[in-house]
This record gives sequence, C-alpha cells and structure tokens, in this order.
Amino acid sequence: MSMITTIPSTTPALRRSFLHLAAHTRRTLNHWVAAAIAYREREARLCALYQLERSNLDKTRIYRGPIDEAIEKTAQFRRQRRLARH
Repeated sequence: MSMITTIPSTTPALRRSFLHLAAHTRRTLNHWVAAAIAYREREARLCALYQLERSNLDKTRIYRGPIDEAIEKTAQFRRQRRLARH
C-alpha cells in the first residue's frame, strides 16, 4: 500500500528564489562593469583631446556653429577695411 502525502515541497520555491537572486546579482555586476568601462572610455577620450594641439583641434572640428560663421564674417570685413585704408 502506498501513502499519498500532502506535505508541500519547498525545494522549487527555494530554487526559484535562489535563481532570482543570482539573476539580480548578475545584472548588478553587469551594470557596474558597463559603468566602469564607460568611465574609462570618457577618461581616455579626454586625455586624447588634451594631447592634441590647438591647431589640430581647429582642423578636426565636426560642427561649425553660427558663432564661428559670424566671427569669420567679421574677420573678412576687418581685412577688407584694412585693405581699403592702405
């Protein structure tokens, strides 16, 4: 004769909570590593920019805004005025 027991098994619940904790820990560590890598990349980029000379920075600019355009027009106007005086 076999006996059916009604005692609930806690093993699946413990396994589930352990897996949840392990997944949470893994995600936290991944975020920390990603943040550290991003920080190191920013620092390397800043060091590279500081090592460039000023003239190289002027030549390698990607965006020239309206301020640069206004300064360039003013410089051209001054050159023309100087040439007109002489």
